[in-house]
Amino acid sequence: MKIEKIGSRGTMFTFEGQESALGEYTIYLINGNNRLYLCDTHLGPKSMDPIKEYLRSQGLDKPLVIFLSHSDWDHVWGVCAFDNPLVAAHEICARNIIERGPLELQRYSSYQNGEIRLVPPNLTFDSRMFFADDGVEFIYSPGHTVDSAICYDHRDLVLYAGDLVEKPLPAIGWHDLENYIDTLEFLAETPAQVVITSHSGIVTREDIEDNLDYIRECQEIVEKEPDGDDDDADYLRKLYTLLLYEDAIAQTLGGDFDYLSLQRQLWHSLDMDYLSSESALLRNVDYEELKLALESYMAGL
Repeated sequence: MKIEKIGSRGTMFTFEGQESALGEYTIYLINGNNRLYLCDTHLGPKSMDPIKEYLRSQGLDKPLVIFLSHSDWDHVWGVCAFDNPLVAAHEICARNIIERGPLELQRYSSYQNGEIRLVPPNLTFDSRMFFADDGVEFIYSPGHTVDSAICYDHRDLVLYAGDLVEKPLPAIGWHDLENYIDTLEFLAETPAQVVITSHSGIVTREDIEDNLDYIRECQEIVEKEPDGDDDDADYLRKLYTLLLYEDAIAQTLGGDFDYLSLQRQLWHSLDMDYLSSESALLRNVDYEELKLALESYMAGL
């Protein structure tokens, strides 16, 4: 693991090569005057062993706040490594971990690094949460996912962006691309001197602009009918359609929405294994068949 000091009080931990099943992956720690702030937790309790050892070796025994940038499984599985932690995230993140977490544990079980117990956030916010005594702020920044948020160190001018920015291209986990554009523009305009991401380490303003250009291209792609000539574009349309309908179904059902039930019924109707990864399912399903299955599910509500 590569350990680097950032600013006056930050530490960047980077899993390299074979250390992570996901390839390069970065976790960020802020040593505040009154608390420690750990941004994301990787793939499980064993992933957190070197972080915990670092805290012990440095004599860092202040209260710990774990900040979750969003609810994706590769960011939340390591929370259980800590005893009764204060876990902060956007309120939608908390709901998504409860609704979607059990299925993701099954779908992506090969990535688990240790025995995992899902721990949802116990400190949530809807817009911002500011620890004024430490100069650390969590800000709702939807885009990569509907529950994405950033951690901003006002004293060191360091911004932890989770998966909102990625090199060479960002991943899309929410259908509202216009909101994603707004968030990336916001990130580009912050006074941050350092921007740290989960999968690409430190990124530049140019990287953010490249991500903006890509999301704008995605907007144009999803508005067109698939022609079968571009596999990547067809995959994007299928992903966008799935995300759009998932949200519409959740909004329709409200408190009765069951994510596991939706996934099981949808993919079984297409004679596919719902426990396969989402990317594998989308690569192997026909766009028109997927859209028809989603419309049929909606009609049956």
